[in-house]
Amino acid sequence: MFNNAMMKQAKKMQEKMKEAQEEIAKMETEGSSGGISIKMVGGKTIEEVTVSEKIFEQKDKSLLEKFIKDAVNDATNKADKAAQKKMKKVTGGIKIPGLF
Repeated sequence: MFNNAMMKQAKKMQEKMKEAQEEIAKMETEGSSGGISIKMVGGKTIEEVTVSEKIFEQKDKSLLEKFIKDAVNDATNKADKAAQKKMKKVTGGIKIPGLF
């Protein structure tokens, strides 16, 4: 049975989770590979792509595609790890289905 103290505690945790989710949505991460750099916001939106001049010297389309894919995956993985770390602080390590 939930008593009043437990309800307050659950509400407080819910508020902290909402705050953490808002912070995660604003969080910037960067990933890179072979002279390609990707900046993402919230782990979902690419804000900036930087390409080193040396990439153009190689004239290898498949290598460029690999570097772009790897840079995006690097930024996404960093965002996921940062989000998991932030949510773990809020939940105290309790795994809640549907959250990161």
